[in-house]
Amino acid sequence: MRIKHHNCASEWFIDGEKVSESAFKRRYAQALEAENEALHAKLAAIYDLL
Repeated sequence: MRIKHHNCASEWFIDGEKVSESAFKRRYAQALEAENEALHAKLAAIYDLL
């Protein structure tokens, strides 16, 4: 997912598609949560090796 916010408050884009601010923030938060889960899994694997 490619996320971009332009300087104008009314321009929010996800994968080149203009979306509302609430949709942008909701999907951005979901992307951050998914990344956090992936990093947690990697960290757990490192601790398992130790």
